[in-house]
This record gives sequence, C-alpha cells and structure tokens, in this order.
Amino acid sequence: MNITPLNLIKNLRETDYYIQVIFTQGGCYKFHLFLKSIYPNATPLIDEDKGHIVTLIDGTMYDITGKVNGQFQPLSNEDIKLAETWSFAENKYISLGECPNCEEPLLVVQ
Repeated sequence: MNITPLNLIKNLRETDYYIQVIFTQGGCYKFHLFLKSIYPNATPLIDEDKGHIVTLIDGTMYDITGKVNGQFQPLSNEDIKLAETWSFAENKYISLGECPNCEEPLLVVQ
C-alpha cells in the first residue's frame, strides 16, 4: 500500500481534535520525526522566526495542517538541539471542558 503524505496527514489529523493542537503547539519537530519514520528521505525545515518546523518530502512541505507554503530553511545543529526540547506536554494543558458542578475548567496537567 502506497499512501501519499497528504492522505496520511489528513487521516491522522482527523482522528482527534487534539492531534492538530499537539503538533502545532510544541510538537512540530516530533511530527517531522513521525513523518521521517515513514518517509526516510524527509528533511526538516525551520521558519525564519525559528518557531515552527515543516517536513520536506519529494519537493513539497508539510506539517499537521497539510501542505505548507512559506519561507523555510534547513536546520542548523543549534536549531536541531532547540527543536528537540520542544514539547506540547511541557508547555500546554489539555482542557476537558468545565466541571458540571462549579463550571471551573478541567485541565490535564503533566
């Protein structure tokens, strides 16, 4: 079975709302590593602000949203070290909604 990167990304993204949240708020480098495990020739690229990584596969750039346009460049060794520290779980909370009794937010905290 030969699945395109775009179909793989779409199917993964549609499994749960939080998939896109995780991979756009701290997990973009880990998403690149996921894609690289399936497409070994995948290359990470970083934006000018050094805050987001996309994956280049066969001339097309992707992130969890699908195809990506914009200005990205290869990662330096320092960029890789920085990106390896990024994590959704280290920086964000997942909201489970509100408490039915007190209406306070229910958060998953690591």
